Amino acid sequence: MPRKRVRRKLIKKKQRQYQRQKKAKERDRLEQEAENQKQSDPEYQKWQKQQYELEEFQRLALEMKQQEEEEAWLRREAIAQRQFRLDEARRRQEQSDAERLQEEQARELAEREEARRKVREENERQIAKANAEFEAMMQNMHEYLNNPQLEKPPKHLLRIMETHPGERVCELFSRTNCCRYGHSCTFNHTRPMLSRILLIRHFFSHSLLQERRVHKEYASADEELELTEHDLRSDFDEFFEDAIKELEKFGSIVNFRAVRNTLEHLRGHVFVEYGHERSALRAFINLQGRYYASRRLNVEFSNLKTWRGAVCGT
Repeated sequence: MPRKRVRRKLIKKKQRQYQRQKKAKERDRLEQEAENQKQSDPEYQKWQKQQYELEEFQRLALEMKQQEEEEAWLRREAIAQRQFRLDEARRRQEQSDAERLQEEQARELAEREEARRKVREENERQIAKANAEFEAMMQNMHEYLNNPQLEKPPKHLLRIMETHPGERVCELFSRTNCCRYGHSCTFNHTRPMLSRILLIRHFFSHSLLQERRVHKEYASADEELELTEHDLRSDFDEFFEDAIKELEKFGSIVNFRAVRNTLEHLRGHVFVEYGHERSALRAFINLQGRYYASRRLNVEFSNLKTWRGAVCGT
């Protein structure tokens, strides 16, 4: 009994399976017939063609878009590579310029140092030469001074020194042996290495020789309280007596002239003319560097042409 039931269940299962397979085959047949009918339909064929063309268009459009994107990427990559090369070239150029600038600065610094060294050496050479010339000159002067057999000075002691050889002679300096521009004057100042006339700059000092600028508060003061020409003459006579005693120790004096002038470059200059160059030289050596009235004397030889041009009208 149970075996028959199991058998019936198996048969029913097979039948249901067969029915399903039959229905599936029928469905597939119907679907195939429908598909065949649809494929044979001109409208469907037209629509299918349109779909194919649309898909093909979309495929081509997608490929074109991908190609354009790839080309755009290649262009961007090429631009980036070009920009990188330009930046690298600019960086190398800037580095090269910086190195060249450093080299130029180092070369200029070396040239300046070399120029300064040459100037320093030239200055040292000039100083050494000037010192040697000065020592030689002083030696020659001492030899001339201490050798009574030499009646006239040696020719090398009668040289004329010039500040700007070849330039026009400074007329004011030629006339007064003084120039308001001093060493900065562009004209030529000539002076002798040895002569009978000595110039002692700013030797005589007096209040009346100063540029007087009276304060307005004291403008109405009693004139008797101010210094007069009589005071100037009296003080000069006292100065003369004091100075002449010292100056006559070196030899006989022919002329003693003082410049009565309030200009700073002429004020109080004294010219002393000796009868012989040896006397003037002796005075020059002994007075150089000495002090008078708390001021150091500045003594030099003079080549005045006329006394009137030197001390009158100045």
